[in-house]
Amino acid sequence: MPEQEDTRMDEPERTRPIRTLLDRAEADDPGQVTYVEQRPARTGVARLLDVAEGAPLVLRQRVALQDGVPAEFVSLWLDPEIARATGLDTQTPVTTSVRELIESATGRRFGRVAAHLTARRPTSAEVKTLGLARNMPVLGVLATVTDTQGRPVLVVDLALPGELYELTDAYPL
Repeated sequence: MPEQEDTRMDEPERTRPIRTLLDRAEADDPGQVTYVEQRPARTGVARLLDVAEGAPLVLRQRVALQDGVPAEFVSLWLDPEIARATGLDTQTPVTTSVRELIESATGRRFGRVAAHLTARRPTSAEVKTLGLARNMPVLGVLATVTDTQGRPVLVVDLALPGELYELTDAYPL
């Protein structure tokens, strides 16, 4: 039987943007934390986190730069207790990955990411932060990160300027 090649190590970094985002330290990437505040959970985020609509959550937003140009607008939605325990409730860039912070603070290992991709118009915040024209599309990635028990840990809402990204998927048959 022929040996099957493991292509996971050859995946370009952008193939799995949520995984990359969870495993890198903000302080290692050019960009800045633009907003951190406790907010009521929007309907969609509440459903994904399995909390009541309007429940208090921490929203942490960051813009990442690529060659000096805004290239990602990242929004993390998480429980206020987890945010406090990890330092994700401050505007200071974290020096450890989000995965490491949350796993060490809660003892919950990340088990799965379910990502929903859409091409859409940017929100007002995305237009402002990414410097986009109102009619320029973004690739929106809305992802739920669950622990190994299947319980939601956080929601990541990622907006990528359409002109900078292209979606590629390759897999063995």
